[in-house]
Parts: sequence; C-alpha cells; structure tokens
Amino acid sequence: MHLGRKYRLSELLMWTRVEIAWLLAWSVAVTLLLVLTKWHFLAVPATVLAVVGTAVAVVLAFKNQQCFARVNEALAVWGQIIAASVIWTNKLMSTVGQPEPATLKPLVHRHLAWLTALRFLLRARKVWENTFEPGNARYLARLPTPESQSTLDKELATYLSADELAQVTGHRGEQETLLLQWQYRAVGDLYRQGKIDSSVYFLLTSALDDLVRLQGQAKRIKNYPYPRNYYSITLVLVKAFVVLMPLGLFPFFWEAGNPSGISNWTAWFNVPASVFVGWAFLTLEKVGENSSNPFEGGSNDVPISTIARRIEIELTTMLGEKTDLAPLEPKANVLF
Repeated sequence: MHLGRKYRLSELLMWTRVEIAWLLAWSVAVTLLLVLTKWHFLAVPATVLAVVGTAVAVVLAFKNQQCFARVNEALAVWGQIIAASVIWTNKLMSTVGQPEPATLKPLVHRHLAWLTALRFLLRARKVWENTFEPGNARYLARLPTPESQSTLDKELATYLSADELAQVTGHRGEQETLLLQWQYRAVGDLYRQGKIDSSVYFLLTSALDDLVRLQGQAKRIKNYPYPRNYYSITLVLVKAFVVLMPLGLFPFFWEAGNPSGISNWTAWFNVPASVFVGWAFLTLEKVGENSSNPFEGGSNDVPISTIARRIEIELTTMLGEKTDLAPLEPKANVLF
C-alpha cells in the first residue's frame, strides 16, 4: 500500500515507458505515412472515433470501479481479521487461561501459525496476476515482499512443535484449513474433558467460525480473478481506440495548417496529441488491472504482511511474552 501523498509524474512515466514507446512509434509511423503519401482517405471519421471513445470510457469506468471494490473488500476482510484475532485471544484468556494456563499458549501460537499460512497462501503467484508484467517485476525486485524473502516452513517453526510442523508441511490439502481444524479439535477436547462448559465451548467455536468465514472471503478474492471476459473486451477496446487515435486526429492538425500552407508541419502535432490521449486510456486500464488482485504484493495492494506483524506483536504482548519484533516500516513509501 502506497503511503505517500501521491505518485510522482516521473514514476508514472517510468512505469508506463513501454506503452509510451509503443504509442510514440505508432503515431510517428502513421503521421509519416499520411504526410508523405497524402492517403488521407485512411483517416478515421471523427464520429467513429467519438463513438468508440465513449464505449471505451464506459467499459473502462465499469472495470475500474469493480477493481476498486475488490481492493476495498480485501482491506475490510483483513481489518476484520485484526479484530477477530484479538477477540479470539481475549476469549481464550478469560475462559481457558485461568483454569488451564498451559493450554492457552499453544492455542494462541497456533492462531499465529494460521495467520502465517494464510498470508503465504495469499502471496502465492497466479497466472492472471500482474507480478509477471515487466514493469512490476522490476519494481518487486527492488522492493520485495517479506514473504518472498522467507519460507513458510521457517516461519511456522516459530509457533508449532516439530511434530505439528511436520504434519502441516506434509499435508496435501490446505494448510491454513488444517490449522483451524486443530483449533476446533483442541476446543472440543477441552469440552469433552470437562475443562470448559457448553457456553464457553460455543463462545470459542463461534470465534473460530468467524475466522473460517474471513479466510474464505480472502481466498475467494485471491483464487477468483476479475472476470476475464470483461478484462479481455476492455483491453481489446482500449487498444483498438489507441490504434485509431492518430488516424482520427490527423485531419484536424492537417487542416489547421491549410490557411497558412504549413500543413506538412502542423500535421506533426498529431504525434504528441495521439501519444497523450492514448497514454491516458492505457494508463487508466493498467491502473485498474493492477488493483484487481489486492494480495499479490504490489504498491497498491493490501499490506497483509504489516497487518500480520501487528497482530503477532499484539497477541504476544497479551500473553505477557517478550518479543523483539518491530512493526514493519514502509519502503519507498510502500507498506507490504
């Protein structure tokens, strides 16, 4: 998540330099062709350009709105995970912690292990995500996520016994779901052993139910992308509009020089105008697409690493344990 006041124009231009180079080359080629050959019949009527541009703007606005909604939902889910984690620990301390203090620590540590497994799952790359895009790949190489600098096994070893760690790493299913199953089983064992009554049992299992629900919401956002049909048609329309742009603007700049007989010169204003308009549409599309997967570790994604660290520090403090962990700090105004 970018915490700066704004992105500098230089950052945006660097991020989209491939698109700018493509737009510049295409605009120069079209303008040169039309100036030298006088094949002005290739020009696109202004009406056609206006109709296509309107359609592109509507589709692009719809897509960006939906992508923004995915980011907001993901941020809301992790905000609820913070609250649910503190609630779970407080319930444990007020019910299990007094009669069974030895049972409290494993339950809290297993929760931190679940949180670790969940964030590593959400950071895993998917083929539809944008971390593979050259500009983003260069960016992530300079500002890597904490998960890319560590391994799940290494971090789980902090919270789980050697036997539990072996079971989790060897589990062929969903590791985070297995950890929640153990939490349910542990609460059930306490109830069957008569260490907690039925009201406490339902209190604790309801807190686990909330964690299961939040896990499901986060995994739905991660595992199911913004619909590819909407993405594809938006991309096709934007690129088609950008390709038509220099063919549609050329007549205006050519005619602007007719009264003075300098059409061969004024026609070249077609290049910067086409590049600017095309860059605006391509950048809007790129911004929306790069916001559609809020867990991949980009500069505008949900800072799940920072949130998980905050939860870990808070729960460790609640247990009365000392910790050397410090909150994660932004890197170049970006919080992961």
